[in-house]
Amino acid sequence: MKFIRGADNFDLLLPPVEAKKVIPAWYKDLVGYRAGTSNDIRHLKPVNDRGGDGSDVSTKLCNPFIDSLTMGYSYLLEEDLHVSIDGDGLPVISWDSDVHLIDTRPFIDIVIPSDCHPIHFGVKMHWHYETPPGYSLLLTHPLNRWDLPFFVASGVVDSDIWGLPAFIPFFIKKGFQGVIPKGTPIMQMIPIKRDPWELDIDTSNISVEKHKILEEKRRSHITGHYRKTTWQKKQY
Repeated sequence: MKFIRGADNFDLLLPPVEAKKVIPAWYKDLVGYRAGTSNDIRHLKPVNDRGGDGSDVSTKLCNPFIDSLTMGYSYLLEEDLHVSIDGDGLPVISWDSDVHLIDTRPFIDIVIPSDCHPIHFGVKMHWHYETPPGYSLLLTHPLNRWDLPFFVASGVVDSDIWGLPAFIPFFIKKGFQGVIPKGTPIMQMIPIKRDPWELDIDTSNISVEKHKILEEKRRSHITGHYRKTTWQKKQY
């Protein structure tokens, strides 16, 4: 994955980073088990029947969740954004430099997120991007980052052919005013391979039985069965 500067004022630009470098503090502060702050598993019970999880583990030990937070690359906000509310109750965004950073569209033709103001803002990217042949980029709101005071729309770019800086559409959440700090991840960029896919609905007994056996095998560990038997380390 390659990023190429797309503006002359290079000293003002923050380069994109691996998403693993901007894991939010609230996730880091989670404990592994809801019953306490230690990793003592003596209080844990075996995994019970479907519909409940007797292991009492927290999201901190969920590999699929942390994989989503660390997948791909994060495009960072390059200036502090100052968000105020005008007399009509709508957000106004300002920043301190003369860099062209934020724009607005004159109309809205997509569904507005229910908790956001009806103004279609956009961050102007200052970086080109390239992926290897056959790979596109999913550009999306940072995964599982509902704590951020904005919401970013998603798109897919065939970045092995076209890697021009894009207009990153976003909406400000209602009730927020203040500063969105420089360095905040504004968007997650996830390489995806353009393999052909076909939908296959399999109802055969042999396939159903195979997955039932896999489901029951989770009982062989009090906790961390997925991590110990299935999870593969990802590298970006």
